[in-house]
Amino acid sequence: MRKFKPGDRVKKNEDTWEPSDFDLWGRGVGIGIVVDPPFEMGSNDCDVRWKGGRCFENNNQLLPYESKRERIYRKIKVLIWRFWSI
Repeated sequence: MRKFKPGDRVKKNEDTWEPSDFDLWGRGVGIGIVVDPPFEMGSNDCDVRWKGGRCFENNNQLLPYESKRERIYRKIKVLIWRFWSI
């Protein structure tokens, strides 16, 4: 099963990122969007569209991106769930 699916927003994982020559044109900069690959890929890889272009990435080098609004909304949902489950 894939860790990320098309449409997911991701950011690079600073701890596991493996630099390459593609970093010079913007690989791993900012927020990337996982897109459908042009061919079948392994379950541990995905195709990411970065601001500077598109690149194949290993899932271990990526983290899911969550905006500040999404984090706040998730925390509120957890608080409501805890309150109602008492």
